[in-house]
Amino acid sequence: MNLELTDKQRDMLAGVLKDYIPELRGEIASGVKHDFKLELKEEEAVLKEILEKLVVLK
Repeated sequence: MNLELTDKQRDMLAGVLKDYIPELRGEIASGVKHDFKLELKEEEAVLKEILEKLVVLK
């Protein structure tokens, strides 16, 4: 699957991810249940991969 974004859309999405990922880290560190913590860590990893791809496209 390909996703085409304008430069503005790409930059906005990257900005949202940069803001959200640290919040997610805080949620992981807050002592949630182990199973939920694992799900959040997986989500964080996927979002970081997406962010890396967006930054490379710049």
